[in-house]
Amino acid sequence: MKFNIIKIEEFSGQKAQIYSIMYEGDDMTLMDHFFEDNEKDHQEDLKKMALKLQVMGNDTGCRVQWFKLYEGAPGDGVVAFSYNRMRLYCLRYDNTCIFIGSGGYKPPDIRAYQEDPFLNSKAEEMKKIAACINKAIIEKDLKVNDDGTLDISDFIELEI
Repeated sequence: MKFNIIKIEEFSGQKAQIYSIMYEGDDMTLMDHFFEDNEKDHQEDLKKMALKLQVMGNDTGCRVQWFKLYEGAPGDGVVAFSYNRMRLYCLRYDNTCIFIGSGGYKPPDIRAYQEDPFLNSKAEEMKKIAACINKAIIEKDLKVNDDGTLDISDFIELEI
């Protein structure tokens, strides 16, 4: 499967660039699907998450304290961006750049996303995307500039 990295203009700013993933053949990013799928039941939490993303892009950058680290394999950069019980899985490149995947609601009766099949599938999807992005960076198909902007080829191959 192929995907494209899409800059999220409404959240990107002087301090950080915020990106999401759009699969070939889809007209929405994974982040858009996350917000659409959860707006009915978690509208207030989503508003707070969107505000935090705007603050990251324009004021603070993607500081490490905004994320739960080590959600993926060691060194892959997969993190969880959360508010209350909502989880959004991302690849945090540094303070200037994040790639947003998808996520969902973490029920209060579970301790780790692995205990919930839906959340686990979203985290696993982000791990695969992160592996592909990290490989593209290593192979120089993708370059993250100091300001968080990207130099990239059109589509990146992703094997799911």
